[in-house]
Amino acid sequence: MCWSVLAKDLDKYNGDSLLFQPFTDEEWEKYPFAVDEKLKWFRDAKLGLFFHVGISALGKVDIGWSRHTHKLPDPGQGHIPDEVYDGWAKEIRMEDFCADEWIDLAIAGGFKYVVIITKHHDGFNMWDTAYSDYKITNSPMARDYLGELIDACHRKNMPVGLYYSQRDWTHPDYEPVDVNDSVQITDTLCYMTKDGKPSHAGENHHKYISYMHNSVLELMEKYGKIDILWWDSAWWGGMYKADMWDSWTIEEKVRQKQPHIIINNRASLPGDFDTPEGRIGFVQRNRLWETCMPLGNEWAWTGNGIKPFKLVLDQFIHAVCGDGNYLLSIGCMPNGKIATEETESILKLGEWLKKYGHTVYGTRSGPWNPCAFGGSVYKDDTVYVHIVKRPEDGTVKLPLADHIVKSVECLTETKAITNIENNKLIINVPDTSFDDIIIKITMSQTVEVTNEGIDL
Repeated sequence: MCWSVLAKDLDKYNGDSLLFQPFTDEEWEKYPFAVDEKLKWFRDAKLGLFFHVGISALGKVDIGWSRHTHKLPDPGQGHIPDEVYDGWAKEIRMEDFCADEWIDLAIAGGFKYVVIITKHHDGFNMWDTAYSDYKITNSPMARDYLGELIDACHRKNMPVGLYYSQRDWTHPDYEPVDVNDSVQITDTLCYMTKDGKPSHAGENHHKYISYMHNSVLELMEKYGKIDILWWDSAWWGGMYKADMWDSWTIEEKVRQKQPHIIINNRASLPGDFDTPEGRIGFVQRNRLWETCMPLGNEWAWTGNGIKPFKLVLDQFIHAVCGDGNYLLSIGCMPNGKIATEETESILKLGEWLKKYGHTVYGTRSGPWNPCAFGGSVYKDDTVYVHIVKRPEDGTVKLPLADHIVKSVECLTETKAITNIENNKLIINVPDTSFDDIIIKITMSQTVEVTNEGIDL
């Protein structure tokens, strides 16, 4: 849930130090970023589906965090006793799971890639790994859930990302912070040794690093092409650091195995893209980013309700207008089926995208930066203005600067009246309910947008 930034630029973000990880120029230049041609598909995709699925489905609770014991440096405790939570590994069946149905749903929903949980913080492996007995193929399900999903993605030409949590609260050797020689630093999530020196790992943690590296490389070798590696141990003000995972070594090996892969920034390295979580990122035109957001009130399925469609669409539009992607998380019920309410929401989004997908896919953040009413995107000589909320005075005023307008058209059923006054495009928004009003503006030449854009 953080952004990677150059240390020299940190002040300009005026952000929470927990969320912005600073890097020196040397560290930034050293990092082997994926080149633009490998990033283009991701930048064009805009919308991904996140499968948050694990043994937690048995208890209708959120994945990982509901387990009572959270090993350092993770704070807090979950509400489910360890023996109950871990015991679900002996009960999970997912008897109605069908990988093709899940990927067909993603396609119908207009999603352009999926990301799949392979192992969350609870340590349970959702694939037939050779490095642990704590895995899905030793459960009553006795199927390689992950392998089936990846195969379905490959058959249907759906790019696939794998989520892997470096955190593991059930592995006996996991100890990124030595519990016998650690004191929490006041008002932080970080630790130091009892004599005031920087914290260090427990004596067996090197064994865990070996296990983790072997597991990740197995994923890279066993299942064919993998498009995204999605780590999940973010900076969080220094709570997690790259040496806890030997991040440089494992990422180098991953890129050797999967040269086209893109990797997020949650291994305390710069990463190819930023990962705001549970919030929409700010506009960034010179670096990839992806907001991840649960469709429900928790990341995994719990049966506790889902977000209104209007809110999902608003969040999606704001992410796209900020030049980011939107990764929407769903889970599954204990029987392996995706719940009806989640299915219906996804299909409704797909219906919207059948009509208006051309106004988001393959676009870039437009000349006017996102704000309360919505935002803008562009492609070639065309700008699309998305209005998801009516301004109090009912008007959106867009300074045209050097842009010369050839034509203006409202694409949605809910219409807005437009006119040009004093080199501004004035959009009068009707006082009625609507999901999104889309204005298509055709310019006289190819649109050019600066990194800063125009604030409204």
